[in-house]
Amino acid sequence: MIKAGDIVAVSGTREVLVSVLGPRAEEIEDRELLDVPVSVSDVLLTSPDLNGRCIAEVAKEDWTRSVYLRAITRGGQDIPIAPGITVERGDILRLVGPEAIVSSAAKRIGVVVAPTTATDFLVLGLAIFLGGLVGVLVTFPIGDMRISLSTSVGTLLAGLLVGHLRTRFPLFGRIPDAAVSLMTSLGLAAFVAMTGLHAGPVFASAIAEAGIGLLFGGIIVTMVPMIVGLYFGRYVLGMNPILLLGGLAGAQTMTAGMAAVQDRSGSTVAVLGYTPAVPIGHILLTTWGTVIVGIVAG
Repeated sequence: MIKAGDIVAVSGTREVLVSVLGPRAEEIEDRELLDVPVSVSDVLLTSPDLNGRCIAEVAKEDWTRSVYLRAITRGGQDIPIAPGITVERGDILRLVGPEAIVSSAAKRIGVVVAPTTATDFLVLGLAIFLGGLVGVLVTFPIGDMRISLSTSVGTLLAGLLVGHLRTRFPLFGRIPDAAVSLMTSLGLAAFVAMTGLHAGPVFASAIAEAGIGLLFGGIIVTMVPMIVGLYFGRYVLGMNPILLLGGLAGAQTMTAGMAAVQDRSGSTVAVLGYTPAVPIGHILLTTWGTVIVGIVAG
């Protein structure tokens, strides 16, 4: 029973505290009352009961009282927090609140992920080796041709498998975010550099041999699918423009394009469209060229 003159400690969003309590209470300093142990925990969502539910719906549960959601990370990317956003298995939720309540809520959500500075090189090395080996050994026939998965596709599939296993076993194959960011930046820089070094020496000779039409033909072949995909996705499928642009960047396996969309939009939402498209793009990029060459040669 709260009576006039009682001193209470209240937590909540600033707007709510000001609008609801402001006219009815007076704020005072009471260090002892405010000395409540607060915990910040990253929790991997594994609960099937929460998978696919929106934040507004979960917030109405009794066990979420006094628990504050500060960030949602999906696939290594932060996604915005809004009432209509759904949480999915594998998301990492950053919770803030009293230690006992956060600990209790974490048990309902999944597994607490403690920060680490160590890279699991055993899993990383085995995934690269076994993925590359499978890519070399696995072939499948298309007409008179036999197409190999290639080492890059095999390694990509191994990465997808390890990522899937991490959603079920969060301590498996852990790599710090800083290390992932470094590898992403180096990988992107190496990709651009190798593409330039490979194409540069033969560019002038190819233009001299085939004519300027080769350059414009390449531009058309690259641009037309993107333009068709853009209009089809926006006006036929009704997709969100940022998700659509992220998907098109993934279809082109162009991480720099996805980064440009994020920079211009000021949001990381584009990664949700990029992530499912880029594995398919990589697989077709490394295997379909052989098929096209075979068809043209035949």
